Amino acid sequence: MRLEEKLEKMLDVIRYEILPLTECEVKRGNHVFGGAVLRSDTLTSVMVGSNNRVESPLFHGEIDTLNRFFKLPVRPHTDELIFLATHDPCPMCAAAVAWAGFKEVWFLFGYKDVESEFGMPVDLEMYRELFSTGGVRKENKFFSKYSIKEAIAESADPDAFHEALDEIEKRYAAMEVADFAYPGT
Repeated sequence: MRLEEKLEKMLDVIRYEILPLTECEVKRGNHVFGGAVLRSDTLTSVMVGSNNRVESPLFHGEIDTLNRFFKLPVRPHTDELIFLATHDPCPMCAAAVAWAGFKEVWFLFGYKDVESEFGMPVDLEMYRELFSTGGVRKENKFFSKYSIKEAIAESADPDAFHEALDEIEKRYAAMEVADFAYPGT
């Protein structure tokens, strides 16, 4: 599958599957982060999830997605799948994705976006305070991590993705997230 087609399919999963679920969950008091498990050959979703901090502060979007996925009675093996996160996974979520066995991880918003656009610096603070690092290495023993925005910028026609990115960013900006007391802040 061409990179441009792959990027288009992942943006569609975010727009048409993750975002509608996230919009509903934010109205319930949850946060904006979400994820999806995708078949690596077709990039169709096997499972999507969204933050569920109302139930538990541990149920970030990635954790909710993983919980939903592993509850499936029959599921493909994770080495046949891609994990898609709307935001670069925090330390807990990155470790959970690694423990689950995914080899390929994609994300839309990076840590700097989360800090500046979403006003949530806690992911970077946790990495620095707990692990003396600025995040997960893109290439590591457990998985390879890719930025959708970086891949778009390097694609043959970055402008072709402008409309989808603009819609996604506007929809996230329109969500009113309830206050939440982050640990350590």
